[in-house]
Amino acid sequence: MVYTELLWKVVGMMQTTEWECAVRFCLRRVATWKTPPNWSHHDWMEEMLAEAEAASWKAYMDCRSEDPRRRFWCAYQHAINACLQRYRQEWRYASHCVACGETVSSHDGTGELNHTIQLALTCLPPRDQRLLRAVFWEGYTEAEIAREESVSVQAISKRKRAALKRLARILLPPVRHG
Repeated sequence: MVYTELLWKVVGMMQTTEWECAVRFCLRRVATWKTPPNWSHHDWMEEMLAEAEAASWKAYMDCRSEDPRRRFWCAYQHAINACLQRYRQEWRYASHCVACGETVSSHDGTGELNHTIQLALTCLPPRDQRLLRAVFWEGYTEAEIAREESVSVQAISKRKRAALKRLARILLPPVRHG
């Protein structure tokens, strides 16, 4: 609550509308995110500015409250959500391109593919990360891992299949029919 009050005092001193402040605060947060592949930081921030302005303006105009604080938070939440959605879309697209071999590095593309898979692995639970790294990077067999964890080979196999399905959902965008 103290942070909210402080933030609102800063907004009041800026002599700008709630909508402009929402966009400004949104872009401050977006600037801390990692720039997606195939974008320069400057171009990406311009893209995010357009997303934030469009979403926050629509929310600001649709907000029926007369309370400026509520209008600010409404505009801010819509702006940050639109930017986050676009950010995820861009990373999904970049991951999909690399997985399909569309993006080629200066050598044979395997460095970028490995980097993309490593990034996707960080989205999995630590237990699944360890399993997939042991099988695919360190060369352990399912039987060796099962023996080490005192579980059956079938349990390791089932866990590996589930982890690979989760990894595929992270790397590949959903296919839409129709």
